[in-house]
Amino acid sequence: MLSILSALYGRAVAYRNYRYDHHRLPIVPVDKPVISVGNITAGGSGKTPTTQLLVRLLRDAGRSPAIVMRGYKRRSRGLVVVHDGKGLVASLAESGDEAYLHAAMLDVPVVVSSDKVEAAAYAAGHLPCDVIIVDDGFQHRALHRDVDIVIVDKATVVGSLLPGGRLREPLTSLHRADIILLSEGVAAADVERFLKPTARMFLLERTTRCSAPTERPVIAVSGIARPGRFHESLRNRGYTIAESIVFGDHHRYTSFNIRRITAAAQRHGAQIITTSKDEIKLRPLMLEADIPMQLNILELEVHLHSSSSFLSAVLPRITP
Repeated sequence: MLSILSALYGRAVAYRNYRYDHHRLPIVPVDKPVISVGNITAGGSGKTPTTQLLVRLLRDAGRSPAIVMRGYKRRSRGLVVVHDGKGLVASLAESGDEAYLHAAMLDVPVVVSSDKVEAAAYAAGHLPCDVIIVDDGFQHRALHRDVDIVIVDKATVVGSLLPGGRLREPLTSLHRADIILLSEGVAAADVERFLKPTARMFLLERTTRCSAPTERPVIAVSGIARPGRFHESLRNRGYTIAESIVFGDHHRYTSFNIRRITAAAQRHGAQIITTSKDEIKLRPLMLEADIPMQLNILELEVHLHSSSSFLSAVLPRITP
């Protein structure tokens, strides 16, 4: 049954892409150059830290980026400005966890909307920026992009289409990409036959860091798309997981969740380690409940093997 549904899904994706490729559906430009960071899989592949890396590289190159994104699972509707270029102007609930994390960590303009054309047009016209970065924009084809950056990890090259697998599009869709970031040991030979001749490939390395001592056992708390990767990273850093508490991606934490987490930590005499995306939601609830336990973060970072070559591939495409 899943194979039949995947085939039907694939036909729908192909028809949609055909309509954009043959100008049956409009692709709308905005007044500033646009860079998309995306993938062709459902769930985490490192888009959030890659977007943050791109922002830092562009700022170092003298550019002023703004970020637009959907704001998944936010408690608001329509267009919301999360950061106006001067500071945060929306709450975590109004923004969504990833958008709020970008705004708080990067201190750049951030706009959320289910309509990325609307969000990009607003940022281009009303916020202090000279380039728009779309977080998770590869499938949002209604917005014109000057650069399409796609992350390809192991789950991409061995996957199958939804709902049987995790692929949102077939590997042949990679021909739309301008830049491919190869992650988790994926080799150029795995994807080069799908790419257009002008596409560039770069190696993207994932690293983690955490200041918590490795001697104490850990309660691993996460509400992300691929918790197994989080647990593997903890073990690779030498932590012993006493208990894993896993919630759904973009989970909205409650006081009941906090009691469950702290009870587990007390039961095992363990420390709590979570992700950056979860920490921004957990910490306010722990402070509100006056819980003195420390909340440790396993921080995910990404690095390009050749940042200068990467920028030389990006900057000419966004420079008038």
